[in-house]
Amino acid sequence: MDEVTFSVIVPTRGRTTLRGTLRSIAPQLEPGDEVIVRCTRDEDFGNAARQSMVERAKGTHLIFMDDDDQFAEGALTTMRRFAREHPGRIGIFRMRYLDGSVLWSEPVLRLRNVSSQMLCVPNVPGKLGRWESPEYPRVADYEFVKATAELQGEPIFREEIVAHIRSDRRPLGRALKRVTTPIAEARYRTAPRTRLRRLLSR
Repeated sequence: MDEVTFSVIVPTRGRTTLRGTLRSIAPQLEPGDEVIVRCTRDEDFGNAARQSMVERAKGTHLIFMDDDDQFAEGALTTMRRFAREHPGRIGIFRMRYLDGSVLWSEPVLRLRNVSSQMLCVPNVPGKLGRWESPEYPRVADYEFVKATAELQGEPIFREEIVAHIRSDRRPLGRALKRVTTPIAEARYRTAPRTRLRRLLSR
């Protein structure tokens, strides 16, 4: 695969940490990438928002980030290299928590061993699971990648750490309007770094 473009999917509830999340993404974007951000007040941990954004995504690959976490430096380069070297394969990378623990703990696709921030998924219409788990909404990321793997083939587990889980998960009393409102449901397909930087500098 010559061209690899990313759709970076970010649901948000308006946390103050969203700014840091976007700052971890913007410098790593390349032409053709897009960042899709959707504000949500649903009590489903952002699952409906993620599903809606997946359905709109135009990139060759889907990657995901929560609004209170960050990509590691060079994460998108690492994931892009994987996508080029393993066309059509799902990549499951690793992420680090504040206490130093790392997920995945073993290279097995099982419940509580994967999280959305670790995934690099080929965006193949008709071969994607749904981002939903009505009974247990906290594990919708596992249900999504499990169903997608059944359609696309077993994932490849990678040792590289691509995400860091932040500590500040406190709910925000009011939405960070000047960040969330202008980019909700928005795409940046041309000069994405410049546009996001301009937005974040306001």
